[in-house]
Amino acid sequence: MKILTDTTKPTGFPTSAAIGNFDGVHLGHKAILNHLRTMVKRDKTRSCVITFDPHPQKVIAKKDISLIIPFGERIELLEKEDIDCLVCLNFTKDLSLLSARDFVKQILVDFLDIKNIIVGPGFSFGYKRSGNIDLLKEMGKEFGFETMEAEPVTIDGEIVSSSKIRKHLIEGDVSGASKLLGYRYYLKGRVIEGEKRGREIGFPTVNLQTDWEIFPKPGVYATFAYVGDEYYRSITNIGYRPTFDKADLLIESHFFDFDSNIYDHNVRLEFIERVRDERKFNGVDSLVNQIKKDVKIVESILSLNQAEKE
Repeated sequence: MKILTDTTKPTGFPTSAAIGNFDGVHLGHKAILNHLRTMVKRDKTRSCVITFDPHPQKVIAKKDISLIIPFGERIELLEKEDIDCLVCLNFTKDLSLLSARDFVKQILVDFLDIKNIIVGPGFSFGYKRSGNIDLLKEMGKEFGFETMEAEPVTIDGEIVSSSKIRKHLIEGDVSGASKLLGYRYYLKGRVIEGEKRGREIGFPTVNLQTDWEIFPKPGVYATFAYVGDEYYRSITNIGYRPTFDKADLLIESHFFDFDSNIYDHNVRLEFIERVRDERKFNGVDSLVNQIKKDVKIVESILSLNQAEKE
């Protein structure tokens, strides 16, 4: 997949393109990409995805939108979708002031030599979101491209969207988020040195530092942990360790049947199911007894689920 950032140099080939934020590259996005592949095959064009960084609402409305996955991870997921080129538009104040018509002419027509454009439901673009599907169809007649608006994807009666996935995560419903994503929700991080308190109580933990922006609701989760080519069953706590009067959010995982030093290694945590809320215990003994119970529950959950190769 070729990554394009300079929109002043025409691609030199006709394209069929999908445009959007593609945060999470979920089932709704994949349906759009399937339509894109059909267009590419039919018209013998090259496939292109146009996406933005940062999220436009962070610039336009100053909203603190927490992305499901970092931008770099979005690129990695899109690369697996067999896309010919990815246009990464730096969403600046200047770009936000570009009129919808100028966006179509400069980006779609002059830069991409667009033949087909596909957008998600209710897509809008350009200054003050003045552009929509109708404008695309109108300009398509003028410049010779076809416009398609994808139908919403529903799973068990729920419309798939990035905002719905974020809602599931905030509520701790990792299985619900995974259902809409089309893959198990995960996060990646680097192992950093902690206070070694887990080792002192018999449950050594791996502490992760990550650039993920959104996390499941604080609590205890059944997880699979991937380190290089190996994976381990694990129990993960996301929270503030109220028993020890801590205030910083931590991601701590205890790997089963594991006792190696992996500081500075990268870990991918795949979330299977929520076990319980985080809570404050009267003392270390009460905490240890609860962890033992949690481990048994997690072992049972993971025995019913298969770890997946990355």
